[in-house]
Amino acid sequence: PRGQHFIFFENARYEDPEQKTTQSKASVAIHTTHERVVMPAASSLYNTANSNTMQASSQQISSSLLSRSAHAPFPEAGSVIGPDGRYFCLGKLGKGTFCSIHKCVDLSYSHTIGQDLHLRQQQNGEGPESGRRRQRIVAAKAELANFVDSGVIDGEAAVLKFLDFSLPPGMVPTYVDYVRQPATSTESASLLATGGSAANLLGMGEASNVEKASNVANGGISAIIMEYLPGEDMHLLRDRHCQSIAATAKAIGGGTSAGGSSSSSIPRRVSVEDAVYLVADVMLPLLKAMHEVGMVHRDVKPSNVVRTGTTASDRKFKIVDFGLSKSFVVPKDSTFADPQRPWKGRWMSPSFSSSISNTTKNANSTNNLNSTVNELSSTVASIDEEPKDMLRGGCIRLERECAEFRGTSMYASLRVHQGKDHCPRDDIWGLLYVFCDLVSGGLPWMSHAAARDRDRCQILKEIVLGERGRDDWTGADRVRTADPKHVIGVGDPNPDLVPKNGEDAMEWLLFGSEYHMAKYKRDLMIRFQGEKAEYLPSVPEPSEMAKNEHYVQCLRRAFRHVASLGFVEMPDYKLIEECIRGFCKDPPIANDQHHVPPIDWKDHRSNKRRRTLNSQPSRTINESRDVVWNPIDEDAVDPLDENTLNEADFDRWAALEAAAAALDEEARGAGGAPASSAGISSANNPSGVSSSLDPGVSLSGEAADLARLPLQMQFHLSQVEYNALHHDTIPMHLALRDWMALAIPLAHEKWDAANWERGNHRTQDDGYRNEVYMSMLQKCLDAAEPFNGFADMRCYYYPSTQELGQNNAIGESALKRRKVNTSFPRDVSEVPSTAAECEVLTESPLVIVSRVFFLLRLALDLERGKNFAPPPKLSFGFGRPGMTVGALT
Repeated sequence: PRGQHFIFFENARYEDPEQKTTQSKASVAIHTTHERVVMPAASSLYNTANSNTMQASSQQISSSLLSRSAHAPFPEAGSVIGPDGRYFCLGKLGKGTFCSIHKCVDLSYSHTIGQDLHLRQQQNGEGPESGRRRQRIVAAKAELANFVDSGVIDGEAAVLKFLDFSLPPGMVPTYVDYVRQPATSTESASLLATGGSAANLLGMGEASNVEKASNVANGGISAIIMEYLPGEDMHLLRDRHCQSIAATAKAIGGGTSAGGSSSSSIPRRVSVEDAVYLVADVMLPLLKAMHEVGMVHRDVKPSNVVRTGTTASDRKFKIVDFGLSKSFVVPKDSTFADPQRPWKGRWMSPSFSSSISNTTKNANSTNNLNSTVNELSSTVASIDEEPKDMLRGGCIRLERECAEFRGTSMYASLRVHQGKDHCPRDDIWGLLYVFCDLVSGGLPWMSHAAARDRDRCQILKEIVLGERGRDDWTGADRVRTADPKHVIGVGDPNPDLVPKNGEDAMEWLLFGSEYHMAKYKRDLMIRFQGEKAEYLPSVPEPSEMAKNEHYVQCLRRAFRHVASLGFVEMPDYKLIEECIRGFCKDPPIANDQHHVPPIDWKDHRSNKRRRTLNSQPSRTINESRDVVWNPIDEDAVDPLDENTLNEADFDRWAALEAAAAALDEEARGAGGAPASSAGISSANNPSGVSSSLDPGVSLSGEAADLARLPLQMQFHLSQVEYNALHHDTIPMHLALRDWMALAIPLAHEKWDAANWERGNHRTQDDGYRNEVYMSMLQKCLDAAEPFNGFADMRCYYYPSTQELGQNNAIGESALKRRKVNTSFPRDVSEVPSTAAECEVLTESPLVIVSRVFFLLRLALDLERGKNFAPPPKLSFGFGRPGMTVGALT
């Protein structure tokens, strides 16, 4: 209690592992540092915190404490990336053509080091970046193995950084960082970085070249760190909505669902009002803003527009995926510049591309901790003002005579198919295709695009626009050249079949997905079997929407406008918006079977995941009900939800179980025993956990030890180690908050030796030494060293605004205690009998921290007194595919 100069545990009890008896010792001093010094009272702690002795000791940290634990290679769950392991990976969010994206936690959230301009709040409230807050959870986009050093991820980082700097807030994800770090030298790093098959994930077998190409590069990691968007993209939003409609129709048993589809099929339409909102109110302003700063997206599609939230009221979206984006403005002195077309607005000058390489160099330089901080600060400050080369202006780039295809066949413009250079016209052209897909449920070439038949997609787009006759399939079966640099089209349309008088097939865009897919199947059978095929599927009637002449005229006006534009001409955005909103001016079709209900904007996936998680047996550490350390001050609350860590760990185990099941299925197909049980017996595996489900089976050393721990514990360890490395950039009370999140479970929860120790042969109470547990205890104690064992009044009290007296002391009335919700288990003998005793036994946060330190050191001493565990018994199994007894002999 405060007022005393020393704190003691009277009759502190511990269990002797040798004699299995309970002993007691009187006056056991609380240990707060490695040297087991006695903790002074609170009144003298403030003086210690402000003394020169403490400041000097906090700087003299041993080199062993300035190193972090070995983790699995990024992007495995539990790995870290960035300078000093700044970003902790929770798991994969998705994978694209060039990159994969992962959910991460920014360990520097509470620090002042490396705070980018876009993540810190402007105190003066001025500038385009005002009001933007830092993000605890971020997204890391890393390049895949096939695209190592291709420049794709570097170019996207530069584009995102430029757009985040140039556009108003709320249009693109906030740019946070760009990191590039070499691969680890361990053999396990190469294994995890190159293998994606079930056997490879479980440390069994080799991954094929295709599987290796689908994972993150093993020659090093390049990643963009950006804002994490918790919502779903527009493609998933449409799918969730349509599946809900189909489920409702099936439950009602009405025979048909929205859009005229049968109840057994899933429609793809959204309501006209929703389609107009998603395109005219969301996507069109985003593309227009990009074009106004000289950028073209070049891959416009619903999946590249993501919601910022999951609630019913959050209907905002941000445009993402700039891997194909390009500036159509170049410097004036460039050989590609058109001097007749000057650009007077903002544009992506070369400074943004060069700043990416500078940021990478500064962020990955860890030779000197202080110099790293200064370099990061200078990098952040470098984007405070517009680059000088941007102020000098630029010119529109000269149009190329022939350009390679870039984009997605489903939504790429006709001019891109025809080898024309990409410009703002093509982004808006693709946007119109997106609108037709949303409002009608499909496009005429949707099945051809799914089959990667780009030539037939081009022919159908020419027919729809009226540049080719409806029966003209010239060049549809031509094989493209193997040389990707040589662009070859499908050939010019037959001039005798080209429609006269401006005829087109614009109504095809509104026929609906059911019609297009049925016609594709019928045409495919005719193509290979002829007209006399025994069975030809019938083609349903087109959607009633295609018969609405007002709708067709709106589309015809919009498409003819974009088709008339040249490379240097900007689209008429107002005209495009009027054409799209024209769908809302016509009365709705009077047919109930075509009525589509509005989108349910509330995303129920998180609630469903929580229910699934709660129904599963827990593999995470259990929160102690007796010991509580919960800061409730506004500046001390961690925005990271513990459920987020539990969900990530659940996903990690689900992936391992799926990989094990796939491996077992592969083994059964080869006629062998299940590979996941090969060589495993109940005698050698008393824990009952298959070794194939061991997350550390393909790792070694400390990385394997950490991989077996719950993801929640791995995160807390990474956080306290990062805090220790940067102890001078985090407030003391926040460092204590993070440290207690790791220390309390280690001190009070039962250690699961069966699952967390090495060998798969341990039991819960075998009496042997738990080496992984000892390592965690020591790491936890070491992480408190840079903070002087948290023997600092700043951990428990707010800084004072009063002037210090002559004795460098401060009055009691000036101290304001920080609010922490605390509780600690009491021994039965400590129950107070009077109110006065109750007041004396009330424990302050300082006492709870002292007890935790004592219990950690006591547990470490007890483990040191135990014997080493014997090695596991070896057994040989013959269940792996292709393994025989003869092969062993």
